[in-house]
Amino acid sequence: MTILPVIIFILVFVPSIVLIVSMPYLTKETISFGVTVSAVQFHSEPMRQMRKSYARISAILHTILFIVGILCLLYSDEHSRQISWVIISYALAILVISLVINFRYHLKMKSVLPMLPAAPESSIMEPGLRKGNVGLPSHWFLIHAVIIVVNIVTVLRNYDLIPDQLPVHFNGSWTVDRYIDKSYSIVFIPTIMQVLGILLFIYEYWRMRRGKQQVREDLTYRRAWSNFMITASFLFVILLSVVQLNMTSLLNINFVIPVVLSIIAFIILYAYTLTYWAGQRESR
Repeated sequence: MTILPVIIFILVFVPSIVLIVSMPYLTKETISFGVTVSAVQFHSEPMRQMRKSYARISAILHTILFIVGILCLLYSDEHSRQISWVIISYALAILVISLVINFRYHLKMKSVLPMLPAAPESSIMEPGLRKGNVGLPSHWFLIHAVIIVVNIVTVLRNYDLIPDQLPVHFNGSWTVDRYIDKSYSIVFIPTIMQVLGILLFIYEYWRMRRGKQQVREDLTYRRAWSNFMITASFLFVILLSVVQLNMTSLLNINFVIPVVLSIIAFIILYAYTLTYWAGQRESR
C-alpha cells in the first residue's frame, strides 16, 4: 500500500477537480464557455441550467476517475513503474475529459445563444475598443519551451548521477522505508507534468485573449490575467525543473524546499491580488 503517493495525489488533484468543476461560476459575466454574452444573458435561466449541468457532469466524471486513480495507486507495486504510469495516465485523462466537456458545452452555448434574451444597449462594445488579441503575445510561451528542453538535456547528461533507488514511501517518522528503481519514466514525470500544465495554461490564455472586448474595464481585466497566465506558467515550469534537478543531485534539498514553497506562495498571492485589483468580473 503506497501512502505517500496517495497523499500527494489527493493534495495535487483534489483542488484541480474543484477548480475545473466550478469554472463556469468563476468566469466573467461577459464570457460563458468561451462565448461572449451580456450580463442579462449570463444570468438567464437557460444559462443557469447549463452551468448546473456542466458542474454535475464534470463532477461525476472527475469523481469516478479520481476514485479509479486512488484504487490503482493503492494496489500498485511500489517497486515497479506502475505508480508513475498511474499518475501520468490520470493527468492525461483529466486533460482529455476537461477539453471534451468544455468543447461540447462551447458548441452547445453557440446553439443556445440566439434563443437567449437580447443584449441591452449598454453591453454593446464601446467605440474604439479592440476585438480579440488583447494581452501579451503568445510567443512568450516559447521561453517556457526552451526551459523544458534545456532541463531535459541537463537531466539526460546527468542521468548517471541520479541514485539507482528513489524514495516512494515514508514511515510515521517521515523516514524513507521503501524505494523504487530508477527509470526514465520515473525521472521524467516532472517533464510530463510541465507539458500538460503548459497546455492548460495556453488553452485558458487563448480563450481569454480571443474573446471580444465589450467595455474598457475588460481591457484591464484581460491584460492583468494574461500576464498572470504567462507568469504563473513560467514559475510552474521553474518549480518542476527545480524538483527534477534535485533528483540528479545538481541541487541540494535544502535549496529546493524554500524555492518550491516560495513559488507556490507567490502564485497564490498573485492570484488573490489580481482577484481584488482586476476582479473576476467587471463588478469585481
